Amino acid sequence: MVDEFSIHQLESAVLSAAVPIILIVIAALVALRFARPLIRKVLRRVLQSQALATSTERQTAADILKRADTLETFGTSVIRFVVGVLVVALVLAVLQLGWVVGALGFVFAALAFAGQDFVRDYLAGIFILVENQFYVGDVIQVSGITGRVEDFTLRRTTLRDLHGTLHIVSNGQIRIASNHTRVYAGINLDVPIAYDANVELALTLIREVGEALAADQAWADRILEPPVAVRVNEFGDIGMFIKVLGRVRAGDQWVVTGELRRRIVAAFATAGISMALRRIVVHRDGEEAEPRTPAAAEWSAGHTRTKERRG
Repeated sequence: MVDEFSIHQLESAVLSAAVPIILIVIAALVALRFARPLIRKVLRRVLQSQALATSTERQTAADILKRADTLETFGTSVIRFVVGVLVVALVLAVLQLGWVVGALGFVFAALAFAGQDFVRDYLAGIFILVENQFYVGDVIQVSGITGRVEDFTLRRTTLRDLHGTLHIVSNGQIRIASNHTRVYAGINLDVPIAYDANVELALTLIREVGEALAADQAWADRILEPPVAVRVNEFGDIGMFIKVLGRVRAGDQWVVTGELRRRIVAAFATAGISMALRRIVVHRDGEEAEPRTPAAAEWSAGHTRTKERRG
C-alpha cells in the first residue's frame, strides 16, 4: 500500500513538473535563437559609434567587423552558459531538488579556488576582448614573444613568429601587450655614413628619397608622413648615424623601411657617399702592410720618433 502510494506520488510530481520543465526548455531555446542576432546588431552599432567618436584610434570597416565577430562569438558563448545553468537550476527547483543546487554551488566554489590560474586566464581573456587590445591577424609582442595572432580564446593566445614557430601564451601571463598593427606605425631608421662623407648632401639625399617614395603611386597609400632625416644621431666606431623618421599605415612599417633602405643605398652610390663599414686588417709575417695614407704615415713616423726619444 505504501509502495503504491509512493509510486503514485512520484508519478504525480513528475506529471505536475512536466509542464513547467517544457516551458523552461522552450524559453531557453527561444532565448538562444534570438540572442546571436541581437548581440550582432547591438555590437555593430556600438562599435561604429565608438569608431566615429574616437579620434586617437580610428579603425577601418574591416577592423570593426573583426572585433564585432570576436565579441559576438564570446557573447553568444556566455549566454549559452548562463542559459544552461539557469535551465538546470530551474528544473532542479521544479523537481524540489534544491539541495542538489546547493551541492553544485559548493563544488563550483571548490573548483574555482583550486583553479585560480585557470580562472585568471579567462578573466584576462575577457578584458582583452572588452578593451580591444588585439585580435586575430594583429602582430603583437607579449611575454617577450613577437608574432602574428593566429588564434585567440578566453584562455590562451596563439602566436606564430617569423621563424614559423607557434607560441601558445596563457592570457593570465600577459602583463604588457604591444600591438604593432594598430592605426599607424613609425619608421625609425639609423643610416650609417663614413666620417669623411658630405653630411649635408647625405641629409638632402635622404629627404629627396623620402619625398620620392611618398610620391610613388605604388607606395603612396602606405605612407602617412614622408621619411625625413631629422639629425645626426650618433658618432660610432665606424662612422656617423643619421636618424630617419616617418609614419606609415600599421603593418606596412617593415616593407616600407626595406624599400627606403634600398633607395637610400642606390642614391648614396650614385652621389659617391660612402656608407660606414667596419674593416678588419690582418697582417701576416713576411707580407707587406697595406699602403697607408700620407696623414697616417706622418702620424706613425712622429709616434716612432717620440718613442725613441723616451727610450
